[in-house]
Parts: sequence; structure tokens; C-alpha cells
Amino acid sequence: MATTPEEWLPILTKRMDARAPKIAELRQYASGNAPLPELGKNTRASWEAFRKKARTDYAGLACQSIAGRIVPIGVEVGTDRNSPAVAALRIVWRDNRLSVVFRDVIRTMLAVRVGYLITGIRDGEPVITSEPPERVITAPDPTQPWRARAALKAWRDNDAQKDYALVWVPGARQRFTRNVKTDSGTIRGTVTGDWVSDGEVEEFDGPVPVFAVENEDGRAEFEPHIDVIDRINLGKLQRLVLTAYQAFKARALKGLPDKDEEGNDIDWAKRLDFAPGALIDLPTEIDVWESDAVDIRPLLEGEKTDAKDFAAVMQLPVATFVPDNQSAEGAKGAHKGEIQRAKDRRDRVKAPMEAALLAALRILGIDDDETVEVKFENPEYVSMAEKATAAAQAKAGGKSQRWIDQNIWNMSPGEIDREETDRAAEQLQTLALTGAIPSGGTDS
Repeated sequence: MATTPEEWLPILTKRMDARAPKIAELRQYASGNAPLPELGKNTRASWEAFRKKARTDYAGLACQSIAGRIVPIGVEVGTDRNSPAVAALRIVWRDNRLSVVFRDVIRTMLAVRVGYLITGIRDGEPVITSEPPERVITAPDPTQPWRARAALKAWRDNDAQKDYALVWVPGARQRFTRNVKTDSGTIRGTVTGDWVSDGEVEEFDGPVPVFAVENEDGRAEFEPHIDVIDRINLGKLQRLVLTAYQAFKARALKGLPDKDEEGNDIDWAKRLDFAPGALIDLPTEIDVWESDAVDIRPLLEGEKTDAKDFAAVMQLPVATFVPDNQSAEGAKGAHKGEIQRAKDRRDRVKAPMEAALLAALRILGIDDDETVEVKFENPEYVSMAEKATAAAQAKAGGKSQRWIDQNIWNMSPGEIDREETDRAAEQLQTLALTGAIPSGGTDS
């Protein structure tokens, strides 16, 4: 088994090249650039441009819908709100914009199977970044797959015309480089091959600081339903073709004379110009025939049916894909499926995120035995309307206002304290304006 960065380099580059085609395909679907329906070898550019209009970003909408309910909001360390570890991680969260970084890695995981978090060092401070699978790959630990036995990050610097690779193993990392072009002058299209070491092996304390954020069963969120997306795009193309042909319906002119009243030949190609008045200028005895219009309503209904099928297999609300009416019971069921899916994905991303934060504490030299926990919005109530409804129900169920502020409105301890002070001030103002006397506040 490989142990050094140099031994792991050819293994990891080969694995990255092997999965690259599938990652590229998933990235196309998730970014609204799915393969064009009915692609032909001799397709003209105008027809290709027309077919591009037949694509709808169903995969991207599905990923956005689920990611919108997985919202990281902060970090806790044990029960102590003011420990050195808590204070340090709040700064790490702020300086690294982890609300954005963590959301980025969640969307990457949903769209292309897996995303990565790397905890590095810059000027002695921890830097946590989100990385795509096009640039990073790990050899996973069999018992904890989000942790790595070894990891590779490869990137291209077009300004320097160099490729770089960084390989981690526990306690060590090493950088490698190569030219962008091969000896024959062609641009390299794979990660494998011709790397040379770029400096000595660097040692550090701790395990590999690269953490995999992988989706369920190692598949993109929409991957099992790519055929449905292709069917929807094909149906839309067929509808657009029929709609476009309505503007160019077949017409025929009956009874066209060959000569005019003076016996001269008539050049109908010149007389019948492509203009609205061309037919109006024709003599009254000429009969104009036109093909019947094609009813495209069945195609529109078929497209909606396909979209509903996709919403059903994804367990997402139909309104995500079709802005149409849906029964209250159906919407409730789909909403429940979306929430359950979001909860599952949230639980999958927590461990690698918390591992990245533990690596940051290690860089800062803070040793804390308490558990680091990333906090999220509750997937059941993310919008303001959902939170207001949940807060009212919790209040009616006997929950304290502080519990509601913490668990539904997701306020920090400092925000809760300020909110309680503001409520007390409002109550005193109300009492002063109404002239009411607080209980126990009468003068003797």
C-alpha cells in the first residue's frame, strides 16, 4: 500500500481521470447545459441553436430546492458559550465566510456526487475552502469515508503555463509540477503523467486536512432520473418544432395565370414577395390554400405530466418545476418528502464540516475535548412565513419564548439577550402609555 505523497500521486491522478467524464456530464445537467435532444452528425448551426431552447434546468432546480433547506448558521463547542474554542471558531467562521463556503460544498455535493473541504494555512491562520471534484480527490478511510488516507489537489495556472498538484498523507504533504503542454506541443487533457517534485516534503501535525462531502450512495441528487430529464427536453423540442412550423405553414396558390392581360409572362417569384401585403395584392379569382393548424395543447399537457413525474421521483413540490395549482394534500406530501431529503443530506454534511473546523482548531493550537457541532436552520421552517407559523404553534404548545427564539428563529445567545431586553422595554412603554400599573408595583 502507498504511504508517501510520491507513491500516492499516480494512484490518485488515475482515479481522477477515470471519473472525470461522469463528473463533466453531471455538471452539464446541474448547470442547465444538458445534452441537446436528438443530436445529429450533420446538424446545422441554426438547428443546433434552436434545440438549445428546448432545455429546461430541472436538475439545477432540484438541487437548489433541496440546498435551500440545508442552511448552516453557526458553530457550537460543548455547552460553554464563551470558551476559547468557541471564540476562535467564531472568528474562523467570519473570516472564511463559512456560511458561503459550506453552502457551496452542499450544492456541489448535490450536483456532482461529492464536494471537498480543505483546511489550509495562510499567514498562520486557518483557511477553509470548498473544492470541486474536478480538482480534488481522496482515498477514503474505510471506517469514516469523509476522512482521507491520502488526498490530491490538481490545478492549472494558465499565466505560468504550469500544472500543479498537491498530495497529502497523514503528517506530510508535497507539491508537484509539470508543463501545461506535452513535448509534442499539445495541451494536456488528463491529470495523469509527467509530474516532478517541486520542493521537499513538508511535515505537519495531524491527519489529512481534506474532507469529502459525499451524497447518498455516491450519486448526484438527480442522477437516477436523468432519463426523465432527457424525455422532458425531447418533448419540449417536439413542441417547439411544431409551434415554429405554424409560422411557416404550407400554402399553395390555385388558378395562377401564366400571362397577364397584355400577354406578357408573369414572374410570380418576384410578385409574391415575403411580405404581409403580398397575398392582398393577388387577383380575386386566385384561390389560396393553407394547411390546417396543429393543436399543440396535448404536447403542453404532456410536458406538465413529465414535470410532475420528475417532481414525484425527486420528492419535491410540483411548483418547483411547474408554476401550477396543486392539491393541498399533494403539496403537503411533496413538501414532507423534500424536508426528509434535506434532513438526510444535512446529517451527511455535518461530520466533514465539523472535521474541517477541528483541523482549524489544531492549526490555532487550541486543544478542546468538547464536541464541535455545526448548527443549521431547521429544514422544516426556513422561510419567514414557515418560522412564524412554527413559532405560533410552539407557543401554543407551551414552549418558552427563549426556546422559540433559539430553536425556531435561530438566534444566537447574544441576540436572545438583546431581544429579551427589547421586549421588556416595549412592555414598560405599553404600561406607561395605557396607565396600567404592573403587578406588585403599587405605592403604599
